[in-house]
Amino acid sequence: MADFTLNDNPSFTKLTIGRENTPLLIIDDFANQPDDLITFAGDGSSFKADRQNFYPGKRTLTPRIYSEQICSKYLPQFKSCFGFENAHSAKTVISAFAISDTPPEQLKPMQMLPHFDTTHSNQFAVVHYLCGAEHGGTSFYRHNKSTFEVITAKRLISYGTQLKKEAIANQLHKNPCYMSGSNSMYEQLHSVDACMNRAVIYPSNILHSGNINPALGLSSEPKKGRLTIGSFICVQ
Repeated sequence: MADFTLNDNPSFTKLTIGRENTPLLIIDDFANQPDDLITFAGDGSSFKADRQNFYPGKRTLTPRIYSEQICSKYLPQFKSCFGFENAHSAKTVISAFAISDTPPEQLKPMQMLPHFDTTHSNQFAVVHYLCGAEHGGTSFYRHNKSTFEVITAKRLISYGTQLKKEAIANQLHKNPCYMSGSNSMYEQLHSVDACMNRAVIYPSNILHSGNINPALGLSSEPKKGRLTIGSFICVQ
């Protein structure tokens, strides 16, 4: 019988990054049986692209017990590590396997830049790597012009206006590529390496980007490509 449960005794590393002192939590040995999750992902035939978001690849939902375990087991960490001491519950917004397989030449300009998932401070991303380090982890950024590292509702309009100007000025559409390190628009603050069965938890409103390595061929097969699970958790 497949085991989609999470480890009761993983290894924790807590970091604080950037001028805005954003906490990150890295967890090694996250799932009890990561191979069962990879097997569940199958051959990739159930994965679909979603035109309503900018993820550069395809996704399919995880087993329900997996996301339920994140909410139940990690509520104490959301409270103690991320400053939500008074939180009483955690709820899954979405939890999905993801395979990054979009060729660089097919990227939209917004897929070439660091992004944020929401402006709400009580939503967190949990990225679980089911691939090796060669496929690339996740990096976090500061926008140079605004100096923003976290995008709040108050910052959204000014940030969006400035970003559009810069994207046009830099003619991103003429040089499609995945984000890698710092450039004229963004400074890389920190990078978490991918590692089989490692997870990283961070606020969904911090600027971030996957360290996607197109030199590997961007396979659409879960057992060969950059397979992760991305879960968005709302804490209340």
